[in-house]
Amino acid sequence: MTRQARNMMKYIFRRILLMVPILIGVLIITWIFSHMIDKNPYMSQIMTYDRQFIERELRRVGWYKPWYEKLGLYLKNFFIGDWGESHFMYPGEKVVDIIGWVFPRTFELMIFSILIVPIIGIKLGISSARNKNKSKDYLIRGMAIIGAGFPVFYVASLLQIFVGLTLKNFTYGGLDIPVVFANNPSLARPVPDGGPSTGFRLIDSILYNDQIFFFDTLLHLVVPVFCMTFISLSSITRQTRSSMLDVLDQDYIRTARAKGVKERDVINNHALRNGLLPSSHLIIGGIATSLTGTVFVEVTFNYTGMGYYFYSSIMLADYFLINGFVVFFTLIIISGTLIADIVYTIVDPRIVY
Repeated sequence: MTRQARNMMKYIFRRILLMVPILIGVLIITWIFSHMIDKNPYMSQIMTYDRQFIERELRRVGWYKPWYEKLGLYLKNFFIGDWGESHFMYPGEKVVDIIGWVFPRTFELMIFSILIVPIIGIKLGISSARNKNKSKDYLIRGMAIIGAGFPVFYVASLLQIFVGLTLKNFTYGGLDIPVVFANNPSLARPVPDGGPSTGFRLIDSILYNDQIFFFDTLLHLVVPVFCMTFISLSSITRQTRSSMLDVLDQDYIRTARAKGVKERDVINNHALRNGLLPSSHLIIGGIATSLTGTVFVEVTFNYTGMGYYFYSSIMLADYFLINGFVVFFTLIIISGTLIADIVYTIVDPRIVY
């Protein structure tokens, strides 16, 4: 193993060790906030649950013990996988199981934009930089400004009205997309009773050869994916354009052009890798953020993913479910940051940790 590889392994190991106190800090903050909201998280449920159930849950979380013992028990339960149970959305269901249900829904929604946005954003940024102060540059920059300037929920609402109402009226009902299946991960599964389920609607529909369910899922992913793609393109396009303009103004680019190198080769072989370094952070960070779910898009389109359930758990004051989502989001974000640092060394081998 080379020295650079050993240094990278040491860096990754140190970063993983650093994740532990960050995670513990987030756990402590969520525990403090959840106890500040209500003195007794079960008080509002006293009429819906029997007292024996509430008493059992209070003892499980150490409610009658001193605060430091309750905090220690909370941390212990987290690391052994006992994140508590939902008491409003899915009464009696474990938080870990609920996250396992809804994460595939968010991943299924975001995977398309994750794959599409970097490719289109980089292409648009390069095209804008190559045609600086020309009509194509103005058009791309204008679209990027629109994508960055309008809130995502506003764009989502406009798309929803256009596709669901305007197109239907314009075509006199000829273009209508009916809802074939309920948008609920526990109800909308093309899986026979007792059959295995991956949690991904597209994969399950392929495994069980349910073509109607497959195409219905794709149809209802088109508009949310388009909304996510349009909003996410702006930052990557603007960053790529700015980076490429800086790189194309360097001396080694002028030298390559003076030697008669084709413009395409100048862009792809000389400028692109250096210009992509700042954009790679946005791409990796955007992927990590996307995997946590987009609250506004999912709520607007009634898409039952991570963001939708996180919003619902807040509105219903489902404390343990809120804590579970926050901690899960933290794990995704800190893992994405580590991956972004590793990708830096692949994009630019001159970076050594």
